[in-house]
Amino acid sequence: MSELATRPPRRRLFDSQVLQDYGLVLIVFVVFAGFAIAKPAMLKLDNITGILSAVAIIGIMAVLSTFVILTGGIDLSVGAIMGLTGLLAQGILTKSNVTALTALALGCAIGALVGLANGIIIARFDLPAIVVTLGSLSIVRGIALLIGNAAQRAVSQPAAYLRIGGGKFLGIPAPVYIFLAIALIGWLIQGRTRFGFSVFAIGENERAARLCGVPVVRTKTLVYVLSGLGAGLAGMVLSSETHTATAVYGTGYELNVIAAVVVGGTSLFGGRGSVLRSVLGAVLIGIINDGLNVLNVPIAEQLIAEGLVIVLAIAFDQYVRRER
Repeated sequence: MSELATRPPRRRLFDSQVLQDYGLVLIVFVVFAGFAIAKPAMLKLDNITGILSAVAIIGIMAVLSTFVILTGGIDLSVGAIMGLTGLLAQGILTKSNVTALTALALGCAIGALVGLANGIIIARFDLPAIVVTLGSLSIVRGIALLIGNAAQRAVSQPAAYLRIGGGKFLGIPAPVYIFLAIALIGWLIQGRTRFGFSVFAIGENERAARLCGVPVVRTKTLVYVLSGLGAGLAGMVLSSETHTATAVYGTGYELNVIAAVVVGGTSLFGGRGSVLRSVLGAVLIGIINDGLNVLNVPIAEQLIAEGLVIVLAIAFDQYVRRER
């Protein structure tokens, strides 16, 4: 047999697997380069760190919401959880002498508890995730408004708490380090634990996963706990960064989180995706938003552009699924 006959076939540039593996990296590079050519101010160090800082809050939630979407679910409550946890952290810090670490732990716990409630209702009673988390969004936002109305409340102490969102190390904002740490943890959970494999199995075929002994109810519950925890952490990072807290913080963030995950290539049908690709998706959304701001594009056109990105990402997902 000739050498040509035994040589593995060369993958074409537009082969679906090539696009799936490297397309997003190329898109991120091309989009950033395009904005930089149109507006060289994009290349300034302050602007780049600003993009990373803005991406961090969405990225923290996107990484942990990836697990939800990998199971074929969705979590619309993350934005409301952000507002509630930031507001409660402000109240705890103002009215008691707890440390920043204690406030951080309590905020994460509150977010995780909301996620636990979502997960139990969805997994145990087999209710649609979109309906449950939409209801949760309204309930949590209502609780936040009962606690603090829509007024902004100042977060002025302690200094250690303010450094969570406003500090810098080596010129890089602290939220970026938190984002990278969460991304690393998410990657390890996804690829190195039985839980991570269970998430994929449920997304591929929940019935088959159940028959194979996968703890479906427990796994589906835990993915919402992770999502709620990420939203709680993001809410406190935002309140620390802005030095304020209000019940309406986080409004609309759930759409940005879903956009980042879907643009990153995680299928809304479940079973295919990656935490690291969600990181790239969040970065791409951040670059697009920042680039449009630098170019002074009105907010209406920015929303249209973001919507088009989401639609194109879903269309690409459908194309890859057909090719497979």
